[in-house]
Amino acid sequence: MKHLFSRLSPAQKIILSFLLVIFCGSLLLSLPWVQTASSQAGYLDHLFTAVSMVCVTGLFTRSVVDTYNVWGQLLCMLLIQIGGLGILTFIGFFTMESRKKLSLKDRRILRDSFSYGHNRTLGQFVRSIFITTFAIEGLGALLLMIRFIPKFGLRKGIFNSIFLAVSAFCNAGFDNFGNDSLLGLQTDVLVNITLALLIITGGLGFMVWFDLATKLGGKQKGLHFHTKVVLLLTAGLLVFGTVTSLWTEYNNPGTIGNLSFGNKLLVSFFQTVSMRTAGFASIDYTAARPVTLFIYLLQMFLGGAPGGTAGGLKITTFLVLLLFARQEILGLPHTNMGRRTLAPQLVQKAFSVTVIFQLTFLLGLLALGLVTDSSHRFIYLIFETVSALATVGVTANITTSLNTAGMIVIMLLMFIGRVGPLTLMVSLNHYQPKKAATLHYSKADIMIG
Repeated sequence: MKHLFSRLSPAQKIILSFLLVIFCGSLLLSLPWVQTASSQAGYLDHLFTAVSMVCVTGLFTRSVVDTYNVWGQLLCMLLIQIGGLGILTFIGFFTMESRKKLSLKDRRILRDSFSYGHNRTLGQFVRSIFITTFAIEGLGALLLMIRFIPKFGLRKGIFNSIFLAVSAFCNAGFDNFGNDSLLGLQTDVLVNITLALLIITGGLGFMVWFDLATKLGGKQKGLHFHTKVVLLLTAGLLVFGTVTSLWTEYNNPGTIGNLSFGNKLLVSFFQTVSMRTAGFASIDYTAARPVTLFIYLLQMFLGGAPGGTAGGLKITTFLVLLLFARQEILGLPHTNMGRRTLAPQLVQKAFSVTVIFQLTFLLGLLALGLVTDSSHRFIYLIFETVSALATVGVTANITTSLNTAGMIVIMLLMFIGRVGPLTLMVSLNHYQPKKAATLHYSKADIMIG
């Protein structure tokens, strides 16, 4: 078995690690002693929950609080934490802490799982991930305790604060309050801002943290180009999403129309942050206007930054496509941004990721539309499909009504979205091209556009 595992490619090891955690998690969640006495969940519900937690999505067919007791919720937190960081990160961390050396292949796997581009400080980088993760989650939990201890009591308030902090930082979108997510805390400034900061921090990507920490520690003069781009894009998308959501829902009494301006701004900002793959809901999406849902779809589709807990296409991938389109429109010889030139291989990879992501979305939407109740509005099916594939976790009240086939479709989409469509394709690719396939022939005359 060990010999067989060592023969797997890095992409296959990443996928297998997630599958093993999901399977083990589903079995543990189905044990009677981790469930509440009133739990009505079957094994498929537990499997769905395990997939959603390990893939840090947030969709569920049975709510956490109605299904799992304290022990079950502790297990849920563990699955979310493992899903956010990746089981290979834990393996790599404990291996290095036990003074054992990682092979070059294992180091490559860790670098691939975080989009990490350096070799010399991999051990320091992995340690910094754990230290930063637990520090930020701990700080977030402390802030949430200010609100939740008076609300739920000492023990439950502390527990709920930790659960929500872990879920928010890992961009999982799970809570242990009930089926209404954060609707009851819609205008709570402390809770909304704390969760938003946790979500943003988790979605920036571990490479960005590492770079910022190195800069603040005085070990380097400036930030890397990737960090600057991610911070700029994140800020721009947050402003765009907040303004447009506020504009389209301003007078809608079903969402924010009856709130004060300050609360309208707060809810619009939180929803924009949440749509970047977090999945917490502070409004009823079935009451939102179609144009607002379309804006949310765009935000979910773009997702966060690579190498972190966020999902989606990734904002840097989208930027590369825009820059290439600019190059083609203006007839420029290179794909430039500022005083930097993007390598052709980078542009090709961005196109590959986008095409596979879009094809996965279209196939998933088609499959979901074929197997689910035809009474659902089509835009809600699109909303559900993008939410699953981008590992966001919001729903227009469709998830809980899914049949078995629909649950399987959503689970597949969540899994593909977490490991990455391109990673999945690479892991399944055993194709050895024939010599004829590598030859350069005469140019093909095909009209485009």
